[in-house]
Amino acid sequence: MGARILVVDDDRDLLALITMRLQSAGYTVAQAASGEEALEIFRAERPRAVVTDLRMDGMDGHALFERLHAEAPSVPVIILTAHGTIPEAVAATQRGVFSFLTKPFDSRELLARVAAAVALSPPIAAERDDAAWRREIVSADPAMDELLRTAHRLADDPQPLLLKGPPGSGKELLARAMHQCSRRARKPFRVLPCAESTDAEADARFDAALDGEGTLLLDGIERLPLPLQARLQARIGTMGPFAGRRCFARLIATATPSLETAVHDGSFRADLYYHFMLNTLTLPGLAARRGDIPLLIAHFTAQAAGKTAQAFSPEAMTLLCEAPWPGNVRQLRSIVEQALALAVTPLVPASLVRRLLAEENAREMAAFDDARRAFEHDYLVQLLKTTCGNVAQAARIARRNRTEFYKLLARHGLDPVRFKPGTR
Repeated sequence: MGARILVVDDDRDLLALITMRLQSAGYTVAQAASGEEALEIFRAERPRAVVTDLRMDGMDGHALFERLHAEAPSVPVIILTAHGTIPEAVAATQRGVFSFLTKPFDSRELLARVAAAVALSPPIAAERDDAAWRREIVSADPAMDELLRTAHRLADDPQPLLLKGPPGSGKELLARAMHQCSRRARKPFRVLPCAESTDAEADARFDAALDGEGTLLLDGIERLPLPLQARLQARIGTMGPFAGRRCFARLIATATPSLETAVHDGSFRADLYYHFMLNTLTLPGLAARRGDIPLLIAHFTAQAAGKTAQAFSPEAMTLLCEAPWPGNVRQLRSIVEQALALAVTPLVPASLVRRLLAEENAREMAAFDDARRAFEHDYLVQLLKTTCGNVAQAARIARRNRTEFYKLLARHGLDPVRFKPGTR
């Protein structure tokens, strides 16, 4: 079955003609003879696009668009009229109408506009009363829906949980949603950034969280120092109602794909890794669920109410939907918010989006280089701490010969003598 299109016209003959044209092109068509009927059908069937006449008795095409746009701003609306003027068309598109065609229209042009609208409009699942916990996770992707169903089932599981996925894919957002739908919802939700923790700080926060009944999120667990990994492994063994110590908090950890590399090279404990791997959810990158991009754009646009710009032009939407998004949802949100803040017209132009994408990608590459250098430095420090400054042993763990390893140390200004016992 093709994408579902809602056609609205109080002229029965024209309604039948448009329906025939769309069905012959492979679309599934729902018909409405009035704006009021169209709203009922829209809410029940959630079409991918709407084609409506402008002049209708009762609720006209403009009023229908306003109602539809308020409920589902990512659904494209194409308005047909025999009374169109250039100023009226411009005003309609500035308010967010996807396209404006004057009758008599060319059928090929109509089909081209509908195809473009469907390409930018993912299927939208109707709101469910039991979905409040996942409301901030904007998605109509079938794979994401299945992941969220699994997350809901695991929300009250007492075992540690690992959330894997690329940076910016929404791991912390999912952890918060799982906490919200669990029996711990009224208890604290604490976040421990593993890369920034000192031993004393981590011990104190572990104790505060584990001795309570809330959720402790270990953010970026692959960067947790080895001494704290040992501490955590020991504490996991004391959890549960039959353990010697009363620890009921839920442990959720986030990790990027580099966690497996850390386990392989010895900078992350295998026993701790397998403890978390018993329950694992993997979030996809944004490029793997491109159908969600228009939904996310509409969501971020609604949150940025009050800006001059209120929507994106079709050309701008195409650029956003086709961008690579190495920074995933976090990067998309940044671009959308910048575009809405910088635009001086109600409709964000493609030229602004193109410039912002180029600037953002340049920053992403620079940030990647910085992150790689920082990771390399932290990794070397951790190896030297673990081996107490024994270069030969550290080089073996890193799978480098001693000459290469000494060059790495020199590049980061690290002296192995500083890490030998009794020198600090």
